[in-house]
Order: sequence, then structure tokens, then C-alpha cells
Amino acid sequence: MRDDIFKDGIETRFQKGQSGNPNGRPKGSKGKAKLIRRCLNLITKADNPVTGELTELSVEELITLAIMAKAIQGDTMAYRVIMDSAYGKLK
Repeated sequence: MRDDIFKDGIETRFQKGQSGNPNGRPKGSKGKAKLIRRCLNLITKADNPVTGELTELSVEELITLAIMAKAIQGDTMAYRVIMDSAYGKLK
């Protein structure tokens, strides 16, 4: 039995001071959050859901305006999302 892979009598997977993933994530690989932010910043021409005018909007703006349009029509969950985003959640 090797003593260097045991800690307090319990077997550990790695030797002391050894990383579990020495190479780490490859450089240049993108995480989900980075990809989503990139997609949200894409610009598109679309009808503004609030005013109905054709405008250039980012996907993020388009989603926000769609939620606002639902809130204006009386959707209370959409209203809550807008208020929480603007002023923070109530405690």
C-alpha cells in the first residue's frame, strides 16, 4: 500500500501537490456564458414590440422589449421580471 496517496487513512485520488487537471481548459475555448453574451449582442433589424417601428436592435434589446410589451398587456410575471431587473428583487 502506498502512503503518498492516503490522507488521514483515507485514499485520495491525487498525490499531494498534484493538480487534478494539469493542462486545464484549452486556450481559446469559449464557455457557455461567453457564447450567450456574443449572441445577445448581435444586431438585427426587427419590429420594436412596443412601438411597432422597424429598427436595428440587439437580440438582448429585442428580448427586453418583448418582455416589456407583455408587461404592458398585463402579464404580471413579465412585469415582475422587468421590475426585478430595474430595481432588484425585494427581500
